[in-house]
Amino acid sequence: MSLAQPTLVHRLLAQSDELTSTPALRWREQSRWREYSWEEYRGHALDFAAGLIGLGLEPGHTVGLLSHNQPRWVLSDMGVLAAGGVSVPAYPNSIPSQVAYLLSHSEARICVAADAEQLRKIQQVWDQLPALQVVVILDDDEHHVDGERVLGFFDVVERGRRSGLAQVEARMEALDPQAMATIVYTSGTTGPPKGAMLSHHNLVFMADAILQVLGVDDTHSSLSFLPLSHVAERLQGEVVAISAGITVNYAEDLTTITRDLGETNPTLLLCVPRLWEKIYATIQSGVADAPPLRKRIFDWAVAAGEARFETENGGGTPNPALLARYAIADRLVFSKLRARLGMTHVEALASGAAPLSKAVGTFFAGLGLRIQEVYGQTECTGVCTANPQGRLKFGTVGPPVPGVEVKIADDGEILVRGPNVFLGYFKQPEATAETVVDGWLLTGDIGEFDDEGYLRITDRKKDIIVTAGGKNVAPQNIENLLKPQRGVSQVVVVGDKRKFLSALITLDLEEMAALLDQDLPDMAAAVDHKGVRLVLQDYVEHVNSELASYETIKKFTVLPKDFTVEDDELTPTLKVKRRIIQRKYEATIDAFYAEKFA
Repeated sequence: MSLAQPTLVHRLLAQSDELTSTPALRWREQSRWREYSWEEYRGHALDFAAGLIGLGLEPGHTVGLLSHNQPRWVLSDMGVLAAGGVSVPAYPNSIPSQVAYLLSHSEARICVAADAEQLRKIQQVWDQLPALQVVVILDDDEHHVDGERVLGFFDVVERGRRSGLAQVEARMEALDPQAMATIVYTSGTTGPPKGAMLSHHNLVFMADAILQVLGVDDTHSSLSFLPLSHVAERLQGEVVAISAGITVNYAEDLTTITRDLGETNPTLLLCVPRLWEKIYATIQSGVADAPPLRKRIFDWAVAAGEARFETENGGGTPNPALLARYAIADRLVFSKLRARLGMTHVEALASGAAPLSKAVGTFFAGLGLRIQEVYGQTECTGVCTANPQGRLKFGTVGPPVPGVEVKIADDGEILVRGPNVFLGYFKQPEATAETVVDGWLLTGDIGEFDDEGYLRITDRKKDIIVTAGGKNVAPQNIENLLKPQRGVSQVVVVGDKRKFLSALITLDLEEMAALLDQDLPDMAAAVDHKGVRLVLQDYVEHVNSELASYETIKKFTVLPKDFTVEDDELTPTLKVKRRIIQRKYEATIDAFYAEKFA
């Protein structure tokens, strides 16, 4: 298919003409995989668009989306866009007050909700939403539908089918590529979310740039499990998928990912670093507990895999001896690991939303799973740089993607310019003016280019720690050295305006207990456990040996619980909300710098 189509809607029409009965969307139901073809994708989306028009949706009106990942999420979204509307996705784990904020701020007239649970959230706050007229439920169980204010998805589709597509076709014909297509509210690590307005052109430009980097087409498939309400999964599971004709499989839930990977055998996969780190820790834990001979074989295999990767990644050709070693390593170890992970057919792997540790990236590359780390944010439609497949540099996020300019300001801030830069923040012109200056997006991140033009992120501009001695320290660099260690879950380094750095550490309790071969029934038991303290002290001393003296961690403590999204300590993509954590544990941090701290 030609990528000249001006909007995602037009690309869906073209794909349905070309791919017709080929599977487009697949989901697991009652222990079997069901599917919508590209023709069905188009048909349901356009009929839903006609139904929305019948409900009074006018061009530019906003429609909320409150659902977990499923085919009807994207059917609804494409219906909204085809009708000339603007979609406003919300995270499915949002609490009622958060739902109220997004629907109220965006002035949504209609909201699409997954099921009765999501409907209840809306009903709790509906009296705060004067613009909201109708909720459409995606769930087939429609006993909660009243036919007036609450409608079923296929009821709206059937209404649209009866009314015909003449109005939809007129709306699609009138779509302006530069007009707003969606408002994506940034989860943010501080303050209330801001609504980033993305245009139709933002979306299709980004799809084309990503396709040049990933090299995927309509022979590929993916597994969707990160929230579609986040711009990264939206790109993979909808925007890029439609543009390339990729079949999207939907994981049943986060606990079934490995099973679903094994059953669908996707060739494209997007993950966040925290999940790669957890997989890495699980593998390392299994190896640590293995018999000595098996452990030696594993270490030998990993060395062979990493040697082959480093040679090929540097542009060289492995010698016959190394290739023979790798073939044995692959047969004995790697092929079995990939099968256990459900990644036997993967050709393109991407990681974003937070830094990926070099040790973790190199390990997976040795296994034959080469992860392309990308960088971006909602305001630049998700991506502005990416590691190319043939030349990965872990610890960097690669060079700019085609058509995008990236430069470093005098103070080290990363600036981005190109057709991927957003339209601005909805109803917040002052915030927009502070974020986009002379066409350049001020990302708020600090970084530098290496001599090959690969970007390295060093920290958030506002997260830089300035010690009492005047030294600037990027805490993420230090945290990323500690987080991959066995038994460690999260790390937050503190010390702004203090004499030295300290760390708040949370545990992977199960892994720490296995490492110590001792029972740790709960986090409270681990906080003052001598063995835990000795393990962490060893980790800290090892990391300190790789750092400048002013970057070293002098004191640390184990927190009594891990950080969670539900407690507002992590964003939905598992990034630490640093300021919230520092405020929550202010007394603990102050104790680091009291003379009595031991």
